[in-house]
Amino acid sequence: MGPDKTDVILENKWANFFGIERIDTEGKIHYQLGAMRGNGYLCLTQKGIYFKRWIPKKEFFIPLEKIRKVDIGRFHNLKTKLLTVLKIHYEENGEIYIFGVRIGLKKETLVWKNKIEELLR
Repeated sequence: MGPDKTDVILENKWANFFGIERIDTEGKIHYQLGAMRGNGYLCLTQKGIYFKRWIPKKEFFIPLEKIRKVDIGRFHNLKTKLLTVLKIHYEENGEIYIFGVRIGLKKETLVWKNKIEELLR
């Protein structure tokens, strides 16, 4: 798994993963309180979002066609941070999942949000 380097639009080699929240079919939010957070490699391609967490090793891929919304917040999975968190809402089996990752400062996070939204149009 992993993107072809020629397809990479944006990348961050030190992204911080905050876990995945879930919104069920009734609209209730389920937090992943025991989420294994960690740093890793994040990239955006024409096909979607790819994240490779270093420790413990795990890879995530969210295809663009599954993404429903992108926003920026200051908390994820009930963890509050001073820096912004990019929140990628995507649909899977009729439920919405929210992938949370901290990229850096708000300006950099806005670049990611805007570029993803541009690809979704």
